[in-house]
Amino acid sequence: MRAQSITSVPAATATPTAQSDPSVPQTPPADSPLELAALAYSRRDTGISARPAAATSLAPEALVQASAAQNTAVIMGPSGVPIPKPSYISSVFNLYIAPSYPGSIPFQLDTPEGLYPITGVKSLPLNVSVQQGIQILAASIAEQVAAGNTATVFGYSQSAIISSLIMSQLPPGTPVDFVLVGNEMNPNGGMLSRFPGLNLPSLGLPFYGATPENAFPTTNYTLEYDGFADFPRYPLNVLSVLNAGLGIIFVHTKYADLTSQQVNSAIALPTTDPTQKYYIIPTADLPLLEPLRLLPVIGTPVADLLQPALKVIVNLGYGDPQYGWSTNGFANQQTTFGFIPDVDWGQVANLFVAGIGQGLHAFAADVSPGGVMWQELAALKPPTLGPAPVLPTPAGVIATLQTVITDIAYTISNSAAALYAAALPTADIANAIVTMLPAYGITLFLDGIQQALSGDVINGLVNAIGLPIAAATGLVTTAGLIEVLVLIQAVQGILGQETNV
Repeated sequence: MRAQSITSVPAATATPTAQSDPSVPQTPPADSPLELAALAYSRRDTGISARPAAATSLAPEALVQASAAQNTAVIMGPSGVPIPKPSYISSVFNLYIAPSYPGSIPFQLDTPEGLYPITGVKSLPLNVSVQQGIQILAASIAEQVAAGNTATVFGYSQSAIISSLIMSQLPPGTPVDFVLVGNEMNPNGGMLSRFPGLNLPSLGLPFYGATPENAFPTTNYTLEYDGFADFPRYPLNVLSVLNAGLGIIFVHTKYADLTSQQVNSAIALPTTDPTQKYYIIPTADLPLLEPLRLLPVIGTPVADLLQPALKVIVNLGYGDPQYGWSTNGFANQQTTFGFIPDVDWGQVANLFVAGIGQGLHAFAADVSPGGVMWQELAALKPPTLGPAPVLPTPAGVIATLQTVITDIAYTISNSAAALYAAALPTADIANAIVTMLPAYGITLFLDGIQQALSGDVINGLVNAIGLPIAAATGLVTTAGLIEVLVLIQAVQGILGQETNV
């Protein structure tokens, strides 16, 4: 995998946040990249050179030299983006890193970033891709520390998983900070932390758990309704789960496209440690209504009519009808899924009724003269007639026939490939639903019985019955949405369109 220093992004001069500790004692020789990082760090102020790792190539242009030790921003892409574009590096660096780590040097790190079947039928499953990514990131951190630099690791989506998992493997005191966005291991909201102990081997999808509570200084940004990083706490709420699923498409993909104003408007969430900074960035519209908003003229008015009341129901999936994220507990501590939220149902009813009124007002404004509906109507342009057709020549007819025959053969081959390609992930999803999900439900049931036998009878029985139902509802709904994405990819393959999920 390729790693390179990016010099086109301007950076202000300042002292890096992560500081070295020359008092760390020397350690025995090390062979792994993580051990090399500790060894190099412990010797950086003593003049003793660390042994280079045999599998690591230290290209001079890929490192910021120790003679000018600085903080290096190691930037990785999200799932489906193994080689980030310069525009992506520049965007995330300026949005999330430069404001808190001025003077940092952006540094591109390429990782596999496969997420079968979402990133394609022939892509790596998550567990294999993540394991390879951990090895690549470990080597990169070791290189930076050996060069005398501190590091700020930026992870987005899958690379946030890689970053979270490597925290427990790095030696304490390693000079590294983490900035994470769209983190599936977000302790209070990440899909992979909501369902502890679950594993779907047919999809290569282990639910890794939560980002460590306070292993290293961490800044975590989450967009409201991002289905990967802000999954509902109460998955029995089907509308909330559907909204989160569509949030994977309409919200999770937007972190690099935000404005600095949006990032600066992020709401700080309570944590147990000042080195752990967790933020939620509000999302204006429900992802659940985004397909409706795609309809011309009438789509936005109808969505605005439904949204205020619907948002109350969706937010209940997070435990508070006023917020689209979990407000219970600390943001850096794992909060697993539950059965039914403990809320004031009278307040819920009042908010729902108020939402109906707000929706009617928004709809009236949209359809009034000068409103959204009329603006879209005015933007519509009537079709124009093209030039008159030209009669083909005999030679042109033969060339056209040759092209048509080739195109037909290509279409048949491509369509067949798309259809049987969709069969494997469909079978893998079905496998997970009929094998691992029932096993997970039985485990939850037995946990509830154990809780009841331990003296907490009422809550234990409620959990024994309710949690398996809630887990099945949320996971089957999410699996159904993934299957829809697989079928969309198949249709795009049949139509000869590029898949971009």
